[in-house]
Amino acid sequence: MRDTIIANLSAHIQPLLVTELVDAYEQLLAKHRAGDLEGALVKGGRLVEQVFRTIEHLRTGTTPVEIKQVAQTMKQIENDTSLSDSLRFLIPRAAYGMIYDLRSKRNAVHVKEIDPTSIDVSLAVAGASWIIAEFLRLYHVSDDKAVAQAMLALTRTSIPLIEAIDGEVFVGKPVAAKYELLLLLAHARPAGLTRTELGTAVKCSQPSVSNGLKDLVKKRYVHLSSTGQYFVTSAGEQS
Repeated sequence: MRDTIIANLSAHIQPLLVTELVDAYEQLLAKHRAGDLEGALVKGGRLVEQVFRTIEHLRTGTTPVEIKQVAQTMKQIENDTSLSDSLRFLIPRAAYGMIYDLRSKRNAVHVKEIDPTSIDVSLAVAGASWIIAEFLRLYHVSDDKAVAQAMLALTRTSIPLIEAIDGEVFVGKPVAAKYELLLLLAHARPAGLTRTELGTAVKCSQPSVSNGLKDLVKKRYVHLSSTGQYFVTSAGEQS
């Protein structure tokens, strides 16, 4: 996924800037999946800055080192009638309203008050994923079908415990084999994974993988297609 996003956006946007944007997005996801909610909000603020740096690069041809005043920058962008509605309104307002405001305007939680951080982070992750998908929609150079699948994958629910390091996707905490398989397949959706891919990703014994897959297919939590791909089912996602 990372390579697909970077390759497509770099055709129109400075590659280093694209890498910084994707890095900020992945850092937000990593904090969310690890359960570090406060850290996720901090990374969300960093992503917002990268989003506005990217729009300023597209708008002016130059890239600011930092965005000192987000609200002022957003106003300047909205006043630029040469921009598409996505760059002028939709992306900036999503970044500001769904991520930046949550980080900067929540009051301290009082005793016995329900902590809103978990729902704030869920909204921030959803907004961030939509923003990256919208950039991909606007500036993709790959086949439309492949890009549509990538956009769908970006905007699905963030799967907990899933981590990605140096291109390897894995479950970051020890869980039973069947749950590890379900998490990996849910993360891969709408695409599936082969037995070989699952065997490489799962951090447990190969017999456990085989037995886990047989049990999940029997329970209809996982579907084995005629092409040899395993897919998580709706029942599997809810289990």
